[in-house]
Order: sequence, then C-alpha cells, then structure tokens
Amino acid sequence: MCTKQLKDVTDVDALVSFLKTKGENHKCYYHYTSWDSFLKIYENASFLVTRGNSLNINDQHEALMKGSWSTWNRTYIGSFAYGQSENMAMWGLYGQPETDAIRIAIPRAEMLNWIHGTKEVYIWDGAPIDSIRADVTLNDIVYVSGEARSDNLLLCNNTQKLKTVNIHGLKGVDTTPQMTGYIKNAAWRYENEVRIRAELPYSVGKEKIMIKIPDYVLSAITVMEGPSFVYKTDDICKLLHSQYRIAESAFTGLLKYRSLCSLCAHGAFEKK
Repeated sequence: MCTKQLKDVTDVDALVSFLKTKGENHKCYYHYTSWDSFLKIYENASFLVTRGNSLNINDQHEALMKGSWSTWNRTYIGSFAYGQSENMAMWGLYGQPETDAIRIAIPRAEMLNWIHGTKEVYIWDGAPIDSIRADVTLNDIVYVSGEARSDNLLLCNNTQKLKTVNIHGLKGVDTTPQMTGYIKNAAWRYENEVRIRAELPYSVGKEKIMIKIPDYVLSAITVMEGPSFVYKTDDICKLLHSQYRIAESAFTGLLKYRSLCSLCAHGAFEKK
C-alpha cells in the first residue's frame, strides 16, 4: 500500500513507500549541470550515477552519518530537483563554470518510463566494462534534524513535517540501513532533491555506474540556460534552438557573478 502523506508514516517501510510515491509524482525532473556534462549525456545517451560514499559527493555527512556504510558500497545516486522555480543555490553549486551552467528538464512520463524500464546498469571505469542487474528507483529525499539515533527527530519533505517522538517504528530512522539513500541532513532542504537510486546486489568496487538513456527521453529533454550562460556554437546547441527546446533563465541580465573577491580584483583596501 502506498503512503501518500508524511503524517501517516509510522515505520521505516511506510517512510520509504512515501518517498517512492512522492518521487514518481513530480511534473518535471531537473538536473543542474554544465554544458560539457550535458553534451556527454546527450551524445552518449547515458547517465552516470555516483556511489553514495564517494569522496566526490558534495554531502559527505550523508554517507558517514545516514544509513549504512556497507549498503552505501553498493548504492549509487543521481540527483535531480523538483519545483517550478529556478534555484539560485543549485545554479551556484552545480552550474560551474557559470558561463556553461544549464538545467536539464525531463517530463514525468518519460522519466518514469525510463526508470521503470531500467533493469540493468553498466559498471563504469572510464568506459562501460560490464553489465549488472540493479534495483533502480526514483525517490524523494526526507530531510532530518535532531540528535542522531534519537526518538525525537523532525522529518521534512517539502511542506510536510513529522516529529518522530512516540513513534516507535521511527526511532533512529536516520541511521537505519534501510534508509540508505533516502535521508539527508535538514541543511540540504533547499535542494528539493528527488534522486535516481540504483542498488546493486553486491559491491563492485567502482565509483560510478552508467544507465542508458532511451531515445524518447533524449527527445523530450529541454534545457534552460544559466543566468550567465554564453551561447555555444556546437551542433547540439544549434539543434535545440531550432527545435525551441532551449530557453533563457529568468535571471538572465539581472545579476552578475564575481569570480574573484573584491580584495583580489581591486587590490587591498586603504584606510582613509
């Protein structure tokens, strides 16, 4: 049975069910990245996801403090965001350099068909080296605050909140192995993360795996240019423009990034 409201969650099984239900019900799925990374995705029809305890993951706290390290050794994640508004923090974190920043959008129908149809992935070592069965799902993240492993945590997902006090089935939910890849510290709430989660049957000792992208997903992708994006002259950019599948950020022309601090760019301050 699907759990549709966070307030109805009473144990870990119900919480995972809620996050999977939420994860599959967004209108669109957004991935903030660079133009060069997008070209690799588009031209190779593939998407790389990273092992959750990799040192290249921004949130090092998640692997160390949330879920189980042994489960992380075989769990890979690819991050997307939901919500209709642009996220300036996401532009700043993932759209680097700013002149190459873009946001990929994949509509719900194509996203679900892709994820539901993916039964195997490819071990990656600079190139695909072997295929392996995997449990690939799409799920929201629940954000948690409070003392680790306690029975008084605050769980948040978008506007929904739940205090775990007096809910025996959720005691220590932040560190239980079953929640690996589903829960993060509340400091990351602004991301509104929904992620591809791929769990392998055993550890393969590689940092990344590859998921093939069907043609119907590539054809449905639209792109938003970052606020300081510089027009590209490659064939893919020209194609997307010709098909009206690329658009400007609402912030274009409204802000200016500084790549150097004022002290570096303008010299030392002087006392008057």
